[in-house]
Amino acid sequence: MAKIEVYLYNRILRDALKELLNKIEIVEPSTLEECSILFVDKPVIKETTVEKAIRRGVKILLVDTGLSEEETVFLVKNFPISGIIYPEMDIKLLRRCIERVNLGENWFKREFLSVISRRKETLHISQLTEKEKKVIDLLIKGKTNKEIAKELGLAEQTIKYYMNQLFKKTGCLNRTSLISFLSKIYPYIKGQKQK
Repeated sequence: MAKIEVYLYNRILRDALKELLNKIEIVEPSTLEECSILFVDKPVIKETTVEKAIRRGVKILLVDTGLSEEETVFLVKNFPISGIIYPEMDIKLLRRCIERVNLGENWFKREFLSVISRRKETLHISQLTEKEKKVIDLLIKGKTNKEIAKELGLAEQTIKYYMNQLFKKTGCLNRTSLISFLSKIYPYIKGQKQK
């Protein structure tokens, strides 16, 4: 039997999911300290509580609450997510998902696995240097390369180098798509230290 806790930012969704899980016989409600599977959504994935659960070996199921494809790929590549719970899943499929993840398997749609395999250049937080993180911070605040260079005390050519590195690491083709992508994932980058 899987010991499950639902730890979602959205209370209505959390309560509805808990009620649904109570109908699945293989599920045993649990606490954060005792669970073997933890359901999370995007806003809580970087919280200390979730990080502690991950260190304990708890399997993470991400509840898709309308994430874009690029956000989902980023989260799966940067956090130890064992599977994704999609809104269209019926109770039988949810039960199979929990059974498989509890056995140590992963649970993703085939289409999503195809997307991940195509998006090899998706950014990994650990690949970012501290300078690149500073550039990202100023870039999403709308600063130009010249303004970023001045603020960081670097040559504009150096900022162009960092921008090219970010294009390569993210697979973005232009500044607009880079800023759009980085704005979505910025909360996960901010405050992350190099290991």
